[in-house]
Amino acid sequence: MRRTLLGAAAVVAVAAAGLPAIAHADSAGTARVAWVGSCDDKDEISHACGAWRVRLRSGGQIKVADAAATSVDAHGRKTEETGKFAISADGEWIVYERKSDHRLAVRRTSGGRVTLLPKSLTRLGTDIVRVWLSPSGDRVLLEYSETGEKEPGKIVTVATGKIVKLPAGDDLEGFSGDGDEALALRYNTDNTTTLVALGADGSTVAQVPPQVVINASTRALAADGRTVAVFAGAQPKLRLYDLSTDRLAAAVDLRLKKGTVVYHAQWTGEDQLTVKVQSGGDGKPTVVRVLTVDTGTGAVKPVDTFTVIARNYAWLTAGE
Repeated sequence: MRRTLLGAAAVVAVAAAGLPAIAHADSAGTARVAWVGSCDDKDEISHACGAWRVRLRSGGQIKVADAAATSVDAHGRKTEETGKFAISADGEWIVYERKSDHRLAVRRTSGGRVTLLPKSLTRLGTDIVRVWLSPSGDRVLLEYSETGEKEPGKIVTVATGKIVKLPAGDDLEGFSGDGDEALALRYNTDNTTTLVALGADGSTVAQVPPQVVINASTRALAADGRTVAVFAGAQPKLRLYDLSTDRLAAAVDLRLKKGTVVYHAQWTGEDQLTVKVQSGGDGKPTVVRVLTVDTGTGAVKPVDTFTVIARNYAWLTAGE
């Protein structure tokens, strides 16, 4: 999930809070958060500028020098939209919009060989595109908005460039826990909403679920392609919904402080979710806490905390 904050200078400080990081094979080369700076034009209107930067779990920082700060339209003209960027949930891969030609590129966070995705993916420009990177970085999900609303979304396999087209108009929400499916909302003519799991193999599982599922603040699709974690309510409770049977499990209480909002969730185990909550903002440093949630008991365990100082144009964390 991208957070856009209009500010004066491009400064971000990210600091660990003494909590253990999520386990990775090489934490020195995995990303925690990325951001792009902010500049003001002659009319004092802020826009993204400068290089995208990535804070690593080890505490280090890298600059992605060939990543575009801003997108282009279908005619190749610079727009005010932020350049496309995403991090895999494991933090080891990034996808970004290449500055030289605005093609989408995938590489390891730590550097190395760059894989360019097919040119056709951005033929309508990059300003109307939203991208997600699968949890292990092997697939990219694209959604087209506004003038591209009739363009089908796509799942792209990075290694081969294979493209699976998704139904145009579906409101995509990101990858499943293993990256084999995408979760989406489909708005029907009878004022109902269908929840859909769209497989990279072309398969579909769909239901018109209870309103509590549709009205949830955050949803996440499991690796099985049918179980959806739902966070709902002013004091978030966890519910599991089965797309194949239309079964909604009883609510599980979460041991979170009152007023906490879960803004992102990802399945990271058969019975485990990794979620993010945040506080601050509005000119104050934003604090992001990463927690694991046991889906059976609701037990919450902190695994990481970092702070994003508000003077940047946009930021995002691993898995968003």
